[in-house]
Amino acid sequence: MKLAKEDIVFIDTYLKNHNVIYLDIRYEMIDHIATGVEEKMQNEDLAFYDAFKDFMAANKTEILRNNKTSGTIYWDVVKQFLLFLVSPIILVFGVILFLFFNYFKLNQIFSPNFEFKEMVLMLIVFLFAFQFFYFRYYLKKRFYRVEKTGSILVLIYWLQLLFLRYHEIETISKTTLFVFSYLLFGYVAFLTKEVLKFNRHRFNYT
Repeated sequence: MKLAKEDIVFIDTYLKNHNVIYLDIRYEMIDHIATGVEEKMQNEDLAFYDAFKDFMAANKTEILRNNKTSGTIYWDVVKQFLLFLVSPIILVFGVILFLFFNYFKLNQIFSPNFEFKEMVLMLIVFLFAFQFFYFRYYLKKRFYRVEKTGSILVLIYWLQLLFLRYHEIETISKTTLFVFSYLLFGYVAFLTKEVLKFNRHRFNYT
């Protein structure tokens, strides 16, 4: 027995009222709750509200335990990012980038006053600002997996504070240039993948 649209809206509103703020997490919970309620309605011949009430009485604590409300570093996303960095297409780009830094004279491409550290910082700030304003103020919706990719930017920022001690490009090793360029490209590709994934599901239950 399939739930009506107003039943789905009822479940969504219930979860919002219980501080499930991230839309993608609500989607997962709605799927789980809807399946359980449908089974109760069919097996026990109950109306929607009675089936919902009984199902939540037995499963509410377990379901809401999966809610995510805070946390600066989301280590599962960081782990997925690291696995993404060794995916074939990203590795191919990495090889091209490695050859670029090893076979081209960088001082012929960049001026002596080029400050790689500042470029990395500006990119990090730009990417963070884009994520924050696009999702929070333009879409006015919050998506946990996309939002928590910001954890990766935090880690890249810490790394650049540790390793990019010098400002002029001649004083930065080619290995360091390669690593940070690879991390930033990988991050942009990873964020793009997550945004495309969320876009495929953004109108579910709305």
